[in-house]
Amino acid sequence: MTGIVAEALRITGRRRRAVCAASAVACAAALIVGGALVAGAFAVSWGLFLQARRDAEMSIEDGESYVAYAGQMNALAQVACVVVPLLLVVALVLAAWLLTAPAVTVAHARHCPAAGAGAGRGAADALTLSALWRRSRPHLAAAFHVQLLSAAAAAVPVLAGLLVPALVFLDLVPGVTWPGRHEPATVGFLLVGRAVPVLVWGVGLVLVSRFSLATAVRVTDGCPAVTAMRRSWTLTRRARARTAGIVLLCAAVTGVAFLVFARLGSCVAHWAGLVMLAATDDNVWVTGVLVLITPVAVALVLLPWALAPVGIVLACLRQRLAHE
Repeated sequence: MTGIVAEALRITGRRRRAVCAASAVACAAALIVGGALVAGAFAVSWGLFLQARRDAEMSIEDGESYVAYAGQMNALAQVACVVVPLLLVVALVLAAWLLTAPAVTVAHARHCPAAGAGAGRGAADALTLSALWRRSRPHLAAAFHVQLLSAAAAAVPVLAGLLVPALVFLDLVPGVTWPGRHEPATVGFLLVGRAVPVLVWGVGLVLVSRFSLATAVRVTDGCPAVTAMRRSWTLTRRARARTAGIVLLCAAVTGVAFLVFARLGSCVAHWAGLVMLAATDDNVWVTGVLVLITPVAVALVLLPWALAPVGIVLACLRQRLAHE
């Protein structure tokens, strides 16, 4: 595993222009398309936020208690049900690009191992953004299909893991009860409500790791999406532990990067909230939602800077397993 990570770091360093270009394109697309979707959601919901403010002010004047967005929650949920799937589609498209472009970069580095060693040779073998796009474009549709199938496969155990504690909470599991606020958790609850979901989610992680090389396989072999996923499953069968370890490492790096970017997004959220308050005459209802989602939005926009190197690692893993 160390050798694969070292090789990925070496390729990332030598081909940093291509890796940075792929990341920048993904960041720009996430900012423009994702920002447009979120802005559209706010525009559609603007009247709901204004009504929430009026309801709250009337309740305060009458000395009555109120629940935030009580009369607008269903409509806001309907907007979310439209916007969130669209954002997921954008995420799958960007994931396809962020796995395809690094796989193309690794394949190019394999054919031009001396690139970067000398000024003339490095300039001749440089992988520009236009060349990266030209080589990646034929694979993007199949890569998106791979991401769609992989997400569907992983969603089954994820949803199943969420269903188990939901059934416990609704008292639909015989002999297992959800602990109260001041009640200790029973052994049955810890086993069924906590351990079982973790085990089920582990199945989802296994599926993700076994299909993680499918995009790199597609770029190298030019096969259809389903065939690429089948070959990825076959390749990783001989190295289950190594593949799982690398996928966990990539997930950990991505998670840490997300937290760091979200921390930066908190600073942006503060200023965005001040601007929104000034623009809406201190409407805390819309400002609160904006401040809440801004750190996550900033983190997701910047996350391609971590995902592109992850794509390099997976492409190097595919190359190593194919030659063993």
